[in-house]
Amino acid sequence: MSTKFKVDVSAGDISINKNVITVKGKEGQLETGIRYPFLKVKREGDQLMIETEKDIAYQKAIAGTLAAEVRNMIIGVNEKFTAELELIYMHFPATMKVAGEKLVVENFVGERKPREINLPKGVEVKVSGTKIKISGISRYLVGQVAGTIESKIQIKNKDRRVFKDGIFITKKP
Repeated sequence: MSTKFKVDVSAGDISINKNVITVKGKEGQLETGIRYPFLKVKREGDQLMIETEKDIAYQKAIAGTLAAEVRNMIIGVNEKFTAELELIYMHFPATMKVAGEKLVVENFVGERKPREINLPKGVEVKVSGTKIKISGISRYLVGQVAGTIESKIQIKNKDRRVFKDGIFITKKP
């Protein structure tokens, strides 16, 4: 007995070549690999069928993850994912800007050297005042960039009750 997951693919142009699923839409194109030999993926009309060899919890979890990833890819290529962050400072007025492929935060907690975060290709970062808006077609990449920014711009070795400075995620993708 096997478990089957169905994904509605009517909203995106999807193709399966060997072990690669490609989804195309108006915003761009995304690909993901089928990395497990026990998964069988086939298209039946407007449904993508993801089937496992056995009815084992591990295989069902992997198949469900692949189904969720394909759903997110379809949403992403049709309408971009966005995440929002906000810079909070109490003691020193920090500023942010995007310089090339880097996010630069200056005067964070009075530091003389600006903090720089490299931004990967595939995401668009807009800074307006103390707010950051990250958008892209890959939910994983948008979330990863937001998490990286939040973890890199925070205070360490100081009392968090007094120094509440940092960049915090206000809206997840």
